[in-house]
Amino acid sequence: MTMQFNILTLFPDLIHNYSQASILGRAQKNNQIEIKTHNFRDFTLDKQHHVDDKPYGGGAGMVLQVEPIYRCLESLNLVKNGRKIKQSKTKIIIMDPDGKKFDQKMAKQFSKLNNLVLICGRYEGFDERIYKFVDEKISVGDYVLAGGELPALVITEATARLLPGVLGNQESLAEETFVQGLLEYPQYTRPEVFMELKVPAILLSGDHKKIEQWRQKNTKKQIKE
Repeated sequence: MTMQFNILTLFPDLIHNYSQASILGRAQKNNQIEIKTHNFRDFTLDKQHHVDDKPYGGGAGMVLQVEPIYRCLESLNLVKNGRKIKQSKTKIIIMDPDGKKFDQKMAKQFSKLNNLVLICGRYEGFDERIYKFVDEKISVGDYVLAGGELPALVITEATARLLPGVLGNQESLAEETFVQGLLEYPQYTRPEVFMELKVPAILLSGDHKKIEQWRQKNTKKQIKE
């Protein structure tokens, strides 16, 4: 089954341009995933297509309005009559600095879904009422970005690459950083010597048992550091 990623954003080109390349691009061509963008500016009711307004009570900046985002979710059959529609294997998450910290474990959980919906913010944040219609708030780190598009792409790629067949070599997925709670061992390729820097001799020995022992030893060493 093709996994769907529905991304709500004011800047769909940011999502589209990145997702056409590399792993995400190939996965879409192979019908393993489908990435759709939805501009919630298209769901405004006024001629100027306003999606933000001044906050009640005063304060700096502008706040994203709840109605355009709600109407966009409604068009996807995710909400109706002011309530979120329960759907199995569908999750609506919102990019929010106050959310749970995204990690590999979460990506693995998301990869079991059929539909992952990601809402990208801008400006000073969301009207609080939008949180009634989402399942979870997610953050990718303790820093400030201009919007939620980069976090949404991080989550999309981290999740998609865990799907069967998306990576050409499943063995590489099993050994990747964080999969087993460990960092990867150091890796080398040609040339054997570069500016007097040599590839460790054990990796050239052909002794697979000793190579594996070396890798395990150096993986643990990385963790300690």
